[in-house]
Amino acid sequence: MKRMRLLMFVVLAGLLTPLGVLARPVTPPPVQPQAPNVPNFYVDPNSFSVVTTPGSTVQFTFQVYNTSNGPGFESLNYDFFFDPLPTGFTDDPINPVTGVPTGDSITIVATVNVGTTVALQTYALRLRVRGTSGTTQITRIVDIQIRIVAPTATPTRTQTPTATAPTGTTTGTPGRVCNGSGGTLNDKFEPDNTRSQARRIEVDVPQIHAICPVGDEDWLLFGGLEGKVYTIDVTQMTDGLDLSLTLYDSNGNQLAFNDDFPRNNDPSDIKPRIQSWRAPANGQYYIKVRDSAGRGFVDALYTVVLNSESYGPTPTLIPEICEDLYEPDGLPEIAPLIVVGEVHPDHRLCPRGDADWVKFFGKSGKIYSLFTSDLSVGADTVMVLADRDGTTIIDFNDDYESGLDSRIDFAPVVDGFYFVQVKNVGDVGNQFIDYTLTFQIKSNANQGQPTMQPTATFDDGEITPTLDEDDLTPTFDDERTPTTTGTVTGTPTRTPTSAYPTPTNSSGNKLPNFDTRSNGKFADPAFNKVWTHADSPVASGQAVRSWLWGPNSGQARAEVYDQSPGGLRQVQYFDKSRMEISDFESDRQSQWFVTNGLLAKELIQGQIQIGDSNYVQRTPAQINIAGDLGDASAPTYASFSSILGATNDRTGQFADQQLARSGKVSAYAGNLNDAAKLVHYVPETGHNIPSAFWNFVNRQGLVNQNGKVQEGQVMDWVFALGYPISEAYWAKVYVGGVEQTVLVQAFERRVLTYTPSNPADWQVEMGNVGQHYEQWRYR
Repeated sequence: MKRMRLLMFVVLAGLLTPLGVLARPVTPPPVQPQAPNVPNFYVDPNSFSVVTTPGSTVQFTFQVYNTSNGPGFESLNYDFFFDPLPTGFTDDPINPVTGVPTGDSITIVATVNVGTTVALQTYALRLRVRGTSGTTQITRIVDIQIRIVAPTATPTRTQTPTATAPTGTTTGTPGRVCNGSGGTLNDKFEPDNTRSQARRIEVDVPQIHAICPVGDEDWLLFGGLEGKVYTIDVTQMTDGLDLSLTLYDSNGNQLAFNDDFPRNNDPSDIKPRIQSWRAPANGQYYIKVRDSAGRGFVDALYTVVLNSESYGPTPTLIPEICEDLYEPDGLPEIAPLIVVGEVHPDHRLCPRGDADWVKFFGKSGKIYSLFTSDLSVGADTVMVLADRDGTTIIDFNDDYESGLDSRIDFAPVVDGFYFVQVKNVGDVGNQFIDYTLTFQIKSNANQGQPTMQPTATFDDGEITPTLDEDDLTPTFDDERTPTTTGTVTGTPTRTPTSAYPTPTNSSGNKLPNFDTRSNGKFADPAFNKVWTHADSPVASGQAVRSWLWGPNSGQARAEVYDQSPGGLRQVQYFDKSRMEISDFESDRQSQWFVTNGLLAKELIQGQIQIGDSNYVQRTPAQINIAGDLGDASAPTYASFSSILGATNDRTGQFADQQLARSGKVSAYAGNLNDAAKLVHYVPETGHNIPSAFWNFVNRQGLVNQNGKVQEGQVMDWVFALGYPISEAYWAKVYVGGVEQTVLVQAFERRVLTYTPSNPADWQVEMGNVGQHYEQWRYR
């Protein structure tokens, strides 16, 4: 296989709408007869045409082939430089390349930064490629046309950790760039760049693919059989690649992911593998293969194979198949509903320490039974019944009668949703330990049975034991400690078997049927009304500014909240935050009928709030608060956890401190401008707000007021953000692979970032707190 070099390149966010690069594929010139020992090379393609906007960054990917003739010129050295470069444009220097052998090629990415003040016109650039061998020099020209147009806003869902302006990076159409030196296409399965283009892979039949050009993705599909176990493996991979595998179902839900699979304790072997995944149902499944850093180059070859397999008696723990049909169910607030008469088979206790939660609606005057059965080898269930807050323990059972099954009989005193947790003794868990959970109504308590000491019989004559004091107020040992912090992983694939019932509260009014399925539509008209005010003008292109909530509504859920009627409230997640309705009986015309979650505060403090004063304790989120998710040096939410204390009024001074990932604060050595000047002090929490953020939260703009787009206040900043809970700190983060210096401040509900290098309308943005919180809480 030929030796190649891939130059490192950068991506800089800048465009509001990605615009494609149109390249004219160049057919390589025929080899002409020439004298021995003559150096020669060509560039493919040798011209590009680009449409972009001010403030963007554009990339051009091309190949340089050494076609020198003769032993005297085994290699060439190359230099790359723009000549001329118009005023207002800058470039990222390309390092010289030395010693490219005859017949070999290199992949080059040239980067041009477009200034924010350049005129809207077409510019002609030339990139000179100069090859040298000894005293001989040869020059080739790459002609580039860049047409600058005015930016427009496009409602594209942001996927980066802090919602920066949509990326303006573009790459050239590859032409022959992804061919081997022999001129033949290396990847016969192309095009396979999207799920709709996925190519079929058969069991146990290896396929050879190529990752080319830069950013290439390969999609494959296969038909999976319910219960059958498959391993997706990359058995060979060209040096320079770092591939990842992602598995999806036919609805686009992610089922499994792997980047580096440990092989033979060799840390240098970074080939991915999704090991021993069990198909939950018959159907089509999709595999996405990409380079973890978005690389791609000629002859970036790999071999992928779909293997089928079976297990021996002592299987290795495989995290990808730990999830059962009811996951994620590791917290009370994400517990799936179980209704009277329903049976949940095949609950899996995996991995070690797994906790399975369900919720049910209990009505006073009735007695209910919940019990486990069909325990597999290794299962010894422990059941805990929790009150409507999801934390207060009502009852506990380990072994029912002489078996290892667990059972609780329960007569509610008040109507509401109650919660049951099932764990395994000793927290033992693997993918083959499972059980069945059943929920039955035992009898009506008003027919003579005592409330907490039921003696009714089932049809089989089974007598329910009397519950003594130890049963009702147990002392938990290390093996039986109930927890509300169970492992939560993966994407739910279970379709609810029944809608929520419509119980009544203490006032006799019906509670709502909570929406837990909406994704992409609003779960309640009140959510639509709140979103429309600020973000509908952005979505329609009438206003050019960063999002307040995000372009689309996300997952709707019913979450535990003590003070809500029935103990649940309706929520819906957005990129930037979460909307909540805690009481459907309150005034719908009130601004606070829909509230905005204290997500940033919970992420930083590591507390999931399930009531006005009740919390489920977690660890602070180790998720980057700004920049790329994979940036190992950026501050996280946890980095702010030790710097939340109140400070003095510093109005007139500057935000002049820098925060490291470790949480350490130091003096900021960069330049300070008026944007960093502290202009407002908030006595409620004791923190200062800099000018850039204060102007942002108080700005006027086009808003939708009762269906009419007009000038007005974009947001009520206390409603949208809450009060600041930290000072503003400078931080070094990577955005699209490029190091940036940003100013970050945490508020109760959200995070604001200021990036001086961004276009004016995108310098201050809301962080993607809604995305980060949902990931932290549910995955």
